[in-house]
Parts: sequence; C-alpha cells; structure tokens
Amino acid sequence: MLRNFLSCIFLLFIQLSAIFVFAQEPLSQSTFDNPLIIKVVTEDSYPIQYIEQGIILGPATDLVKAVLEEAKLEYSIEMLPWARAYKIALTQPNTLIYSLARTDQREKQFQWIGSVLRLNFYLVGMESLTLPSPVTLESLKKLKIGVIRDSATEQYLISQGFKNLYSVSKPSQSINMLKLGRIDLFPTNYSSFQLSCLHLKVDCQQIKPFYHLEELSTSLYFALSNQTDNEVVNKITSAYQRITQRSDY
Repeated sequence: MLRNFLSCIFLLFIQLSAIFVFAQEPLSQSTFDNPLIIKVVTEDSYPIQYIEQGIILGPATDLVKAVLEEAKLEYSIEMLPWARAYKIALTQPNTLIYSLARTDQREKQFQWIGSVLRLNFYLVGMESLTLPSPVTLESLKKLKIGVIRDSATEQYLISQGFKNLYSVSKPSQSINMLKLGRIDLFPTNYSSFQLSCLHLKVDCQQIKPFYHLEELSTSLYFALSNQTDNEVVNKITSAYQRITQRSDY
C-alpha cells in the first residue's frame, strides 16, 4: 500500500511539473492576438484641433474620429508639439497624423487619406512694420521670420532660400516673439488666425498680413505612416470615402 501511495505522489509531481513548465513558456502571438490600435498624433492648432479640459476637440478631430470609428478600428489620440508628432508619424507603424499640409516634399513620406480643411497662408507682422514696395518674397529674405519647427511653412521657406528663420514649437511663441520685436514676420493660416488669438486670449488686432504665400495655400490632410499595413490603409481610406459622402461631412 505504501508503494502505491508513493507511486501516486510521484505521478502527481510529474503532472504538476509539466503544468508549471507549460506556464513558463511564452505564449505565441497567435494565442492572444492583441487588437490593432491606431496611434493618432496631432498638434494644438485652434480652431482646427485643440484641447479643452483634457479632451482633444475641433472639426478635424471630429472627422478623424468618425473615420476611424467607421473603419471599426481602435485608436488613441495624443496632442504633441508638431516636430515630435511629425517624427513619430515618419518612423512608427500604424500611426495617423493630422492636420498635415500636403507638399511635394512630403508626398512620398506618408500614405495620404483625405483632406480636412483648406488653408490660405500669409506672412503676418505688426502693422507698424515698413516694407519696401513692391513686397516680394525675395525682398522679405533679409527679415527675421518665425516658423514652427518641421512645419510645411518652414520647409517651404528653406527651399526658397530663407536663412534668417527662428524655429519655435507652437504658434503662441511666434506671436510673443513678434510683439517683443524678436522677429518681423511669421506665416499663419490667416482665415483662422484671429480665432486662434481669441482662443489664446492674445490681442492680435495690430497684426496684419503682408504677403500671401500662394504656393503654400493648400488643403490640410490626414495621413498614415508609410510603415502602416496596406489592409489598414484600405480600411481607413474606404471609411473616409463613406463618411465624406454623407451630408453631415
């Protein structure tokens, strides 16, 4: 009887050991497939997209959310300084960025989904600024220009031979630098500029447009990183097409 008891104990020990070893083995990806989560990155650019009481709002945000929900994809949205958001979208898979000017320089860097807004860029400055007539892009190269780091406007001005550029991380810094006389001009989407000033509670009544950047006047888009899987791109593209065909968009 003692021998039978010891045999049972030994068999139980072997079974428990096997269970323990199995538990220590890493589970394969196919065992528990994590749901795909799209990482969405953007910047604070009132009224297109902005944060209020910890919630990211704005018409561009509403459209992006509607498209991803139509595509039945999980997502997370993070508001970051533009240069950081831009770098993430350039380097990480399954990443969506908005609102992004679609330029020749950027064309092959992203997978473009659709437009969210039309932009008209101007170089603006204090109304007391005196410029030679006629005002041309060439005549402005000697002035100090504020730009958002890694923005389409910065890239454009560099391509046009501008050297005297002062990079900042957010638009409010350009306004402050202009008022302090540290820069002469900065580019902005003038159609929403006054609304931005109201949102920031900054008096911009003495700031006026001096030069229309016609080549930069374009639509803002949202796009996916090049490393994003084609199936995901197709899902989101199809969802965008369905959403924009409805009367509420």
